[in-house]
Amino acid sequence: MSTWRYIQDRQERGPVSDEELQRLLDNGTLNAETLVSREGSSHWVAVRTVSDFKIPAAGASTVGAPPVQAPSASTGPPPPAPPISDAADIEQNKVYAVLAYIGLLFLVPLLAAPNSKFARYHTNQGIVLFIATVITMAGSMVLAMIPIVGCVAWILPIAIGGAAIVFMILGIVNAASGQYKPLPLIGHYELLK
Repeated sequence: MSTWRYIQDRQERGPVSDEELQRLLDNGTLNAETLVSREGSSHWVAVRTVSDFKIPAAGASTVGAPPVQAPSASTGPPPPAPPISDAADIEQNKVYAVLAYIGLLFLVPLLAAPNSKFARYHTNQGIVLFIATVITMAGSMVLAMIPIVGCVAWILPIAIGGAAIVFMILGIVNAASGQYKPLPLIGHYELLK
């Protein structure tokens, strides 16, 4: 038996059992497009793609059923939930989301797809990655100018550049696969609302 987290009203909820999640689907509290994640995983998918659950036919849900929420097991506030977007938005804006991670090309989705939640999510991460790279590179250059520290600090730009490329590849893979998955270390910063 698995435990699941789900997104409702742009908030992360759960954990709930398989049976409880199926009950939420059956009574209409959740629908086929609700994003779910197995407890312990950071991968979010639409519940319709998980074979463990039976999606009720449209109109078969109970109207006005109160939402059921399991108590949260986390000790702090939950991380920001990924924005909920439909499959069409994701499919139409994957290219813009990929471009968001390639240096100053984050301007392309910012200007070309300003109303896309998917492109905006990845554009935010692309901007944060770009700013973090520029700031840490500048800091490493300053350290390299200090006489004693500079002998060792010359390796910092190489390490920072390598890390930036790894983060860029992670972001591109997430965007190309249609996932709302934050980048490690910097993914929780939100510059775009």
